Amino acid sequence: MKIREILSQHRNDFTATMECEHCGHTGKLTTGYHDANYHDRVIPAMRCKECGKNRAGELEHTDAGVSPCAA
Repeated sequence: MKIREILSQHRNDFTATMECEHCGHTGKLTTGYHDANYHDRVIPAMRCKECGKNRAGELEHTDAGVSPCAA
């Protein structure tokens, strides 16, 4: 997801319209925060509610390819 438009801001807190880079779906973010961690880690990890992909195009999170159901 990426920020399409910042709707309001008070100090470091903001609300914004977010847009999916993959399918173009938009949604409202009500809990944004302007700092490096939020912009570098939180926003890229957000998943689109429509297609389910994060910024990197991943559909689900995996830890080094280990499945929790592996026997």
